Amino acid sequence: MAVAAVLAACSQGGGAAKEPERSSPSTASARPSGPSAQERARERVESHRQQVLALATGAATPDGERISVARRGTQSTTFFWSTANRLYCESAYSSHQGLGLRCLASVKPVSRTPELSRIDEVDFGPQGGYTLLVAADRETIQAVTCGDTAVAFREVRATGDPGAQRTVYALELEGWTAGVLKVRVSRADGVHTSTLPLAWTDDEVPPDSDWHSCGAG
Repeated sequence: MAVAAVLAACSQGGGAAKEPERSSPSTASARPSGPSAQERARERVESHRQQVLALATGAATPDGERISVARRGTQSTTFFWSTANRLYCESAYSSHQGLGLRCLASVKPVSRTPELSRIDEVDFGPQGGYTLLVAADRETIQAVTCGDTAVAFREVRATGDPGAQRTVYALELEGWTAGVLKVRVSRADGVHTSTLPLAWTDDEVPPDSDWHSCGAG
C-alpha cells in the first residue's frame, strides 16, 4: 500500500516541468501596411516626369537621354533636359498643376579652359522653388556658399567626353538673389576656389526689396 502511494506521487510530480508553449509572432503584423515614404516619393517623381514629358513636345522634345531631376520639393519636381537641336530646357510640375516650361535659345559649347557659367535661373513660385542652373566645364563643384551660408546643389547630368566634359548642376536658392557665389571646384590639377557672379549685383537691388544678397564675393 505504501509502495503504491510512492509510485502515484512520482507519476504526478516527479518528472521535469514542461515549458509552456509560446505562440509564434504573426508574420502578417510585421509587414508594412503600404508603400514607404521613399516609395511614395519615387512614384510622385515618376508621375510628374510623365506629365512633363507630355508637355515637352515640338522644339522642346527631349533628346535620347531621359529628362533629369533638378530639384525635388515636397509636392513638386523640377526637371532638366537637352534637345536634339541643342536647347537646354527645364520645367516644374506639382501634384496639382504644371508650373511652367522654358527652353534657352542657344547653348554655348564647352569651354576650352575650366569655367563656371550660369545657364538659367527661374522662380517656379512657392511650390517649385527658385532654381539656378550652372554649367561646370572641365571641373566639378564641391561646395557653394552665398555669403557665409551653404547653398544646396544637385548634380543633374554630365555631357561630353571625359577630357571636355560639362556637368550641369541645379542650385537651390531661397529666392531672387544678387551678388556673387563662392564655389569650390575640383579640376585636373587639384581643388580651387572660384566665383560665380549672379545676374544682378547688390547695387542693382533696391534697399527695401525682399531679394537675398550674397555680397560682392
